[in-house]
Amino acid sequence: MQLISKALFKQSLKANWMRWVTVTVATCVMLAIVIVVLGNLGINDIRDSLKNVFTEANQDSELKEESIDAYDSYFTIMGNYDGLYGMLSINFSGTVGSKIEDSCSQFDTSMQDFVTQNGRQPNETERQTIIDDTIQAFIDSFGVPESLIEQFLPGMANGMTLDELKAMLADIINYYDTVYAEPTDEDKTEYPVIDNYFAQQIYNEAYAREIAEEGATEEYATSRAEAARVMAIDIVGQYQGDVANAGGTYDYDANNYLTIATDYVNDTMYQNVYDIMIGEGQTDNDARINAVAVKVISNTAITTYQMLITDEDFALTVDTSETTVPEAAKTEACKSITDQIPDQVATALTELGDMDMYGLIIGSIFYRIAGLLLPMVFVIMTANSLLAGQVDSGSMAYVLSTPTKRRTVSVTQMTYLVVALFAMYALLTIVSVISVFVVGGNSFAINYGEILLFNLGAFLTMFAFAGFCFMCSAIFNRSKHSMSVGGGLTIFMLVCTILGLFGSSVVPSAMRISAMDFFNYLSIISFFDTVSILNGTLDYLWKFAILLGIGIVTIIIGVFRFDKKDLPL
Repeated sequence: MQLISKALFKQSLKANWMRWVTVTVATCVMLAIVIVVLGNLGINDIRDSLKNVFTEANQDSELKEESIDAYDSYFTIMGNYDGLYGMLSINFSGTVGSKIEDSCSQFDTSMQDFVTQNGRQPNETERQTIIDDTIQAFIDSFGVPESLIEQFLPGMANGMTLDELKAMLADIINYYDTVYAEPTDEDKTEYPVIDNYFAQQIYNEAYAREIAEEGATEEYATSRAEAARVMAIDIVGQYQGDVANAGGTYDYDANNYLTIATDYVNDTMYQNVYDIMIGEGQTDNDARINAVAVKVISNTAITTYQMLITDEDFALTVDTSETTVPEAAKTEACKSITDQIPDQVATALTELGDMDMYGLIIGSIFYRIAGLLLPMVFVIMTANSLLAGQVDSGSMAYVLSTPTKRRTVSVTQMTYLVVALFAMYALLTIVSVISVFVVGGNSFAINYGEILLFNLGAFLTMFAFAGFCFMCSAIFNRSKHSMSVGGGLTIFMLVCTILGLFGSSVVPSAMRISAMDFFNYLSIISFFDTVSILNGTLDYLWKFAILLGIGIVTIIIGVFRFDKKDLPL
């Protein structure tokens, strides 16, 4: 049995060509206008401007946090060095500090003597023996019993035991031998080895802290640790200078350094930004303007932080079971504009800044709504006229009076409908690709791959509707019944998609009505997932498969139903 009748196919083509041409041309023109006009309007400019506001606000917050961290580090380093200086000043027949310096020199001499005597460098065991001998000579140099040093040292050195002092000396000797003896920075030669050892400890702590941060790179952690080491060197120099000015007797007070610390951090931030801007090729004037802006942000953050940590009223508002007053003050001082507005407003503005206007208009509005309207009209009217319309008018009796079988009629009419839809979307695809090329190709917000998937999704959606309308045309003998059920439900689903758009995730929460998302569950157009296509996920694949399945199943049902039903011939 012949399944497709060429004569019947030509008859359907002749009867519906004007409708097909009108719908196809109108839809192609609309699509071309939408893509070309949007491509030249720069509709994402407002979105990008809003996004830049949030980016700059976050950068300001990060700058404030960096400034306050540096400010806190200043006093941490100063306080730690004050403790170290106090311990080094303890005098057992000579200060600890001077004896450590002497021990480093003695270790250096012992290493040279070993090489002279043996003609080679000591191995690790021999080197450790030299270190142990140097430490023992250090203890003996005090000229008092070791037990006496062990007894009085903790009370004089902030709890440090003799074993801890020995361990520190071993670290210092190792540092002296591996780092300090071959300095790579000029500032290492300006201060005693003990001071540079202290700065290196600050470096190590800063590196460990930074590298542990999520997403931190080796380069970033190293640069931040080096900045901390340089700060430590500067602070040691300030402290040593103050000690010298005080005539050797110095009582450290953090309150005396508030202004000094603020100026130091602000100046450091200024210089860092200036160097970066110059390195990026900016003019001296532009680099200074950016650096001054950063210095103002830094100063504002530190001033706010200083005020809050000394504000008794602020302290009363802090839940100390959750955080400390300094941490709460830091959080408050680092707030950006997004932190100072209500959460719902901030969320809405963030979504607006992240929203893809091209994807919303072309993907969600045109391809899923406006671009389906005219093809739907074509499918509803054509599917109805192919079977139910001819049965209702009586012309089907003439067709079936010939040797043409019912199966041939239904398969031929179904084939025409599918071929007409395929040709329509083939032309739409060509027009859309050309339009995207005109406005910039893959540099356009929606690239060729995405536009091709949009057209495929639209075709599969209309294929599903064509199958449903064809099934209704095959089931009903009256044209009005076929149009009411097939056309009515098709338009109903389009209306549901329009209403559901206002509740979908593509609409920012400021304009979204979540309850209206319910309508998306009443329409098979929801399986045309443009969001998945734009996001680069593969969720759209199984949804496309469902649309294809709906079309195939309804067409099969229509063909078999037309074969079996009674016709009023």
